[in-house]
Amino acid sequence: MATGVTLTLWRPFKWAFGFSSRNFVPQTRHCSNVITSCGYKDDQQASLLLQKNKSSDTWEGVDNFKKPAHIWDEKWKQKGKEFLKQLKENLNMDLEEKFTPLKRSKTKSEAKQGHHFVDYRRVKTLGGDGGDGCISFLSSFKKEKAGPDGADGGNGGHVVFKATQKMRSLNHLDAYIKGDSGDPGRNKDCLGKNSEDKIIEVPIGTVFKTSGKIVASLEEDGSMFVAARGGAGGKGNAFFTTDVDQAPRIAEFGGKGEVFDYEVELRTMADVGLIGFPNAGKSTLLRAVSRARPKVASYPFTTLNPHVGMVHYADHHQLAVADIPGLIEGAHKNRGLGITFLRHIERCGCLLYVIDTSQPRPWEQLEVLMYELEQYQAGLSTRPHAIVANKMDLPEAQENLKELATHVDLPLVPVSAKMGDQLVPLLALLRLLVDYQHEHMPSPNILGLNLEGL
Repeated sequence: MATGVTLTLWRPFKWAFGFSSRNFVPQTRHCSNVITSCGYKDDQQASLLLQKNKSSDTWEGVDNFKKPAHIWDEKWKQKGKEFLKQLKENLNMDLEEKFTPLKRSKTKSEAKQGHHFVDYRRVKTLGGDGGDGCISFLSSFKKEKAGPDGADGGNGGHVVFKATQKMRSLNHLDAYIKGDSGDPGRNKDCLGKNSEDKIIEVPIGTVFKTSGKIVASLEEDGSMFVAARGGAGGKGNAFFTTDVDQAPRIAEFGGKGEVFDYEVELRTMADVGLIGFPNAGKSTLLRAVSRARPKVASYPFTTLNPHVGMVHYADHHQLAVADIPGLIEGAHKNRGLGITFLRHIERCGCLLYVIDTSQPRPWEQLEVLMYELEQYQAGLSTRPHAIVANKMDLPEAQENLKELATHVDLPLVPVSAKMGDQLVPLLALLRLLVDYQHEHMPSPNILGLNLEGL
């Protein structure tokens, strides 16, 4: 009697021990799915057209520099000058709604700004790994060896970028982005759960490059780019059941997700970029016309990263104005982080040269700035532009302004960003400048990209 009881109790323990041992003994092989690329056509991809710097290592100055002419340069000069003359002669005239800037209805916050504007990131993306397949054998009531019941693992999640109008900057992107892994398969034919795709929102006009070649450009709201595909889930031993082998002891590991390094860039950073020497008053001007709060101090290179502020008009239109860090002579040779700062200027549709009129011979500042832009990229200085004569509250600025007006043939607005003088004509001219740019460049290719074949 005791012996019967002993055998009865031993059978389930014997089966449990045998089941656990079979889980360790069988072989497990890698998932059969092949990690493929995202289908890039390298021969059809376009590369960023960066102009080569001058071969000479010596600074040649700007004595012989001639600004390249543009087909609509003369038309813009005439239209801009007539517009400013009309504003000057009729100070009390009612501007159209699109030229009327709105006044701020509340004061600026005094809290420190948490982050600056980012238009370039290097990102490493990894797709999620697939879940491993399971090796299991079912034991049911009155059927001790019911056969294999190991299920498949779940698929890993993709890393997907989606263009949206809600985003303006790339400062939310991490340097390392990984998709979620799929769950492993279980016994009793319980499939592993597929992971959700990791969708990351980016601004419209974001460009993705690998090894200098463009692989994607998100031009429309809602367009998506699969940056790294997740791995497929591994097959469980139930998948390998055949008439010959009805108790397979083979399963698959989940497939590994794709790994890619990308250079993420914004094609258009702002409608207008403020260009000037260090301490020309660009940050002060941006503070005066928008709610942006870039740092302002009395030493050069106060701004090391671009800041973008929004200017609102009465017709509910908004213009993005970017404060570009100051340029110096030799910036195209990367003096003073010049290449980094010039890269920001590439992503501005229009240019506003901010000249410090308190300095002697202020027109030379404009010549140097245009020369640096041309040496970095041919035609960069010919984008729609105007001139701001800043720091007019200083006594020496009045005489310098007269000399500046005789040396330049462009729309010129004298302002005092610190005191807030003449800002309304300046903002009206900015709106005219941006509208003129859209009329003559309906599809501006800010980065000079060849997008055929994408």
